[in-house]
Amino acid sequence: MEGSVLKRLYVREQTWSTNPQRFKNETPSLRWLGSVEKLQRRNQDYLLLETIKRVGVQNYSLLSRLTGLNAETIRYKVNRHLTKLGLATTINVNYGELGLSVGYLTVKPNTSSGKSWLDKMSYLVFVGKNIGSNRFFCLTAVPFRLKKKYMDLLEQIKAEGLIEEYEHKELYWMRYPPFRPEFYDFDARSWKMDWNRFDMTMSEIGQSFISVNRDSNVDYVDLKILSALLKDPTMPLAKAAKEISVNPRTVRYHHSEHVMKNNFILSNNIRWVKPFQDGQPGGVIQAVIISKKLDETGMSKVRKFCNSLPFTWLEAGTEDKTYMAVVDIPLSEFQKCIQEIEIHLQGVGESYEVTMLDTSKSKPLSIPDEMFEEKRGWRLYTAWETGRPEPV
Repeated sequence: MEGSVLKRLYVREQTWSTNPQRFKNETPSLRWLGSVEKLQRRNQDYLLLETIKRVGVQNYSLLSRLTGLNAETIRYKVNRHLTKLGLATTINVNYGELGLSVGYLTVKPNTSSGKSWLDKMSYLVFVGKNIGSNRFFCLTAVPFRLKKKYMDLLEQIKAEGLIEEYEHKELYWMRYPPFRPEFYDFDARSWKMDWNRFDMTMSEIGQSFISVNRDSNVDYVDLKILSALLKDPTMPLAKAAKEISVNPRTVRYHHSEHVMKNNFILSNNIRWVKPFQDGQPGGVIQAVIISKKLDETGMSKVRKFCNSLPFTWLEAGTEDKTYMAVVDIPLSEFQKCIQEIEIHLQGVGESYEVTMLDTSKSKPLSIPDEMFEEKRGWRLYTAWETGRPEPV
């Protein structure tokens, strides 16, 4: 569509140069040229974002070849221009290939215990506190061979009186919906939804993985690289090597031969982060959507709807047909978005709920690399004392 607009503007410019009287009542051609340049920049932004989702941001030369933009332009757009657009790059970790089983955990702590239940927990890769409630929503990523011991640990923490109740459900599959530029206003640096046309765009896209019950060949250096790139996907490997105190040549080898070839990074993505850039986390409402006991038709309907929401950045499901999605809803779209959720999810499955999280207290998605020992692999700590815990 933008290509056709560019063509029309070009034709108008050529016509003006040969027959200016035809447009005597219109703004001078500099306005048209400005529109052309703006559309050209917009096309560059679209192309770059789509290419980043395909290959990431580590290799500027590759991005230059694929987009036709020179490497310095790529460098500027990745390090500065995306920030101006209210966006940031991210990597999507394949927890399954790391030998980790993902699940969601809801917890009601015992506030009278005087101790924090979080101090005794491990393998939490996302933590959010429910707004207006003494409850937490978490995502766990636990080595499959330690799953039973992990549940024993939860029971132990409950027996110690640190939590009153909890629910843990293992997720069978997990998916990262990609950034949807068709719903984004690049000038306003915010989402611009046309809800009247939303149903026409509903389709399932995004890279996914399923839980695996096997060990991984991931090693200590691989996890440190992943952790560094998860915090900053634009970080050069040489800088990552310095941060983790490993030889740069070793880091480059592990990145190409282990991280990339073993599919530890499932995909790359773009996230809307403007409210956080502006120091206004209240500009976004983070919420968790859970729909339980769905049949095949219901699961398909819920998946298609949530996957199409441009605010959804993670979704998953269990073997017993429970569906879960985590969304970052802009405050300006919150009321309408909740209405759409009610329209599409009401009457589907046994029940559904939308839980709002306090964005100022959320812990971003991470990997539990602190639980990996260089010589012994993934460990689970069961004795919590002053000093180093006792591993199993």
